[in-house]
Amino acid sequence: MKRTCTRMMIVAGSLLLSTAAYAGDDKMDADGDGMVSASEHEAGAKMMFEGMDANKDGMVSAAEMDASHKTGKADGHAMSSAEKIKAIDTNGDGMLSADEHSAGSTMMFGKMDTNKDGMVSKAEMEAGHKAMMEK
Repeated sequence: MKRTCTRMMIVAGSLLLSTAAYAGDDKMDADGDGMVSASEHEAGAKMMFEGMDANKDGMVSAAEMDASHKTGKADGHAMSSAEKIKAIDTNGDGMLSADEHSAGSTMMFGKMDTNKDGMVSKAEMEAGHKAMMEK
């Protein structure tokens, strides 16, 4: 179980590395307070999912994820898009639904919010992604 949770955290983080870039250029920090709230993070993750869902069917395939990463959103991980999807694909259909992506995003936000104040600072986000990359 621990191995599965760790793998899910790695996948969630790798899916959200583009989201970290949003925080770096203030796209996620909608209110400009220097912190990313859970709702801001959720909105950023939703925007990322919608960007990957090229055919707008509410599902992201490995091919769509690959295509999205080739547009300058490469995450630098050795895992293939199919492996990332499989790790958080709760219904086993080989596709990533908006709900599955949202659940992974929520889990990653919780891991990054180390002081449990409901907000993630740029430092917490960077540390969370760094820790994920080292696993």
